[in-house]
Amino acid sequence: MRHRYTTPNAASPHSGSAPLHLAATLELARPSLLSETTTRVITILVSGLSLALMLISLRPFAVRLTYDSASANSGDTLNQFGFLAAGCVCLLALLCLANRKVLASLITPGFALLGGILVLNLIRSPYPDAMLRALVFTMIGMLIAFTVVALPRSQTDFRTALTIGAGAALALSYFGLVAFPDLAKHGYDAYEPQHSGLWRGHFSHKNVAGPVMSVIAIFGLYLMRSGQRFSGFLMFAAAAVFVANTGSKTTAGLFPIAILIVLMAPLFGRVGMAIFAAVMAIIGVGVFTLGVLYSPGLAELVGDLLGDKTYTGRTTLWEFSLSMIPHKQWLGYGLYNFWQTPNVLGLDAPFEAAWDYRYIVHGHNNYLDMLLNLGIIGSAVLCWVLFVAPMFNYARARRRRANRTMADMFFMVIVFASLLSFIETFFLARNDAIWLMHIFAVFGLHLLARFDFDSQPLTGRQQRSAYPLPDISVSRAA
Repeated sequence: MRHRYTTPNAASPHSGSAPLHLAATLELARPSLLSETTTRVITILVSGLSLALMLISLRPFAVRLTYDSASANSGDTLNQFGFLAAGCVCLLALLCLANRKVLASLITPGFALLGGILVLNLIRSPYPDAMLRALVFTMIGMLIAFTVVALPRSQTDFRTALTIGAGAALALSYFGLVAFPDLAKHGYDAYEPQHSGLWRGHFSHKNVAGPVMSVIAIFGLYLMRSGQRFSGFLMFAAAAVFVANTGSKTTAGLFPIAILIVLMAPLFGRVGMAIFAAVMAIIGVGVFTLGVLYSPGLAELVGDLLGDKTYTGRTTLWEFSLSMIPHKQWLGYGLYNFWQTPNVLGLDAPFEAAWDYRYIVHGHNNYLDMLLNLGIIGSAVLCWVLFVAPMFNYARARRRRANRTMADMFFMVIVFASLLSFIETFFLARNDAIWLMHIFAVFGLHLLARFDFDSQPLTGRQQRSAYPLPDISVSRAA
């Protein structure tokens, strides 16, 4: 007797077998303990409240004289214990309610190498206690971001959670403009007098408010494209108006570009066209930002277009960063171990520079700060995880018809973050809202490339049959 054993490729969107579903099974010791309705309500609430926490934090309207993205809330006891508690809740929810295959999908070479780089930096750090604390809160933020996309049982549930979280952040910022205008708008201060009157909402600075509100506008566009036209348009319009009033011309120009680039995929039916346009846009923005350091003509052109050829003094920081990278080019100075450390504070006062970069919290350029902190080796790994791998995942996710609109939304955030990275630094920045929105989109595309995200929640019978059993057939030899 001859046995023929075949296992269908459930992960393939083109195979005849049933695909892998993001939330196919309720992973409880006693599944009958909770009804499907109760499970859905719990996952929606945990997901929505987690997103709200990422966007709002536990100390909204916290005014700072200077923008501090990399160390935002790092010394805030309430935020530390609050995010620690939220991380525990999210971990428990993932272990109890998430599909084990979803959790196991995070074991990839890219994430493993990134973990190795972080461990190496911890070993090399001259301040291991401080770095360990920073890494713990960065990991908690990433855990919360993963929970938001991994828990919902369907796209309908995900959209509900998205509306709860993003809607709460949007409503709070507009409420602040009315109830606390002195906190929700920049006042006059000696450090940044040019920002007086600009909107920042419940965020610490307009440079945080503008990018985060741009991401919320992208969320609104996704809701519109998914059938929730009124609520989606309301979210998109309110967030776009807020971005315009932050006074950030660069941010206001970048997020429409990111949207138009990604919309090429559904418009022309070719995902490669959107990815190619994204790469060209990244190169173009790189030329128009870092390129002004080497081309006086290009600097004059930028000055004519934006009214400031120095990008609000950022060119001084970029020149200094580029001069310091060669000293430790392969492994860098260490994560969180360049700006505001003796590596910079110990230098002589730069009287000839427009800014005293010794007291700057970061270099206002993700890519340069990656090289300063992690060197060429670590930066290559981080760029793969944050920018390159999501492009491949986007191409895979768009092959699954049910995932396309959601994949477009996440890729818009990735493209926007990749362009914004030329003027801001937010990589591995603990519980910074911009960083959390970026890694949220990375995790979203990672899952959409591997699992189907159904429009409606699966019934109990559908959940049990979502993973096909091996096809075992028996034939008798002649």
